[in-house]
Amino acid sequence: MSIKNISDFINQLEKISELPENELFFRGHESKDYELKPSIYRDNKLISNEHILFKECILRTPNEFLNEKSVLEKLVKMQHYGLPTRLLDITSNPLVALFFACKDSSKDGKIICFSIPNSYIKYYDSDTVSILSNISKRPPNFCIEKLQPNKFNDTKEIQYLLHDIREEKSYFRPIINSDDIGKVIAVKVKQSNSRIIKQSGAFLIFGIGRKKTEPAQIPEEWLIGDANAGESVNLTIDKGAKEIILKQLDRLGINESTLFPELDNQARYLKNKYLIKEETPVNAGMTIDTK
Repeated sequence: MSIKNISDFINQLEKISELPENELFFRGHESKDYELKPSIYRDNKLISNEHILFKECILRTPNEFLNEKSVLEKLVKMQHYGLPTRLLDITSNPLVALFFACKDSSKDGKIICFSIPNSYIKYYDSDTVSILSNISKRPPNFCIEKLQPNKFNDTKEIQYLLHDIREEKSYFRPIINSDDIGKVIAVKVKQSNSRIIKQSGAFLIFGIGRKKTEPAQIPEEWLIGDANAGESVNLTIDKGAKEIILKQLDRLGINESTLFPELDNQARYLKNKYLIKEETPVNAGMTIDTK
């Protein structure tokens, strides 16, 4: 039975076991069929041009990135404005995820619940996060498939990656654990963005498979309610109940106005609330990205 109101949702959340060595995060999908991967990996042309997208965005708007010192900070800002990146938005607030899952009432939605081990949760200044962030600057032929473990850090591919990392961290030792490149990591970023604060936001940052055009995979054991996880938790949202749930969330202070504090969103929310309802929805996903 799918979720039809907030009470149903809370009842399902109560079934989730919280492990002391793990932390819970959530993500809302407007459609239960959306893929759980970053926007840069949703089209081969995008991932093939990731390094160009990154550089072009900065060279076209350099003043926007004066305060972003690390590649991660730049990626967060690019994500905020809709550029595809290797970040995937998540939140520590399940009601925020529920809001995003209810934005499109034509499809059944879904809440993805992650139980992530603390060892895979890093802060913005983590060396592992720097490694994964700087992969975005590497060309599409970046590949570790045939690199020998005993010579891994001496290869041309890794030397270029190390060079990029040391541009932001001069102290970074010229040694990369090959396993780190294939990880998915949860990142707690600086609360310098009002939208991140309002949405209790964090990110998953994706490494690669054996080559750059293949994303790293989220461990199945992180996914609560997934068929492989053995959990009797149903986090599917009934499409016919989405408008009701949005009204219930509004009464709890979870709405477009509180989650998107920019002026244009405030104006749109007030217009919809007191005058008319616009046909075109705004910001269909967490921060920008939803699918």
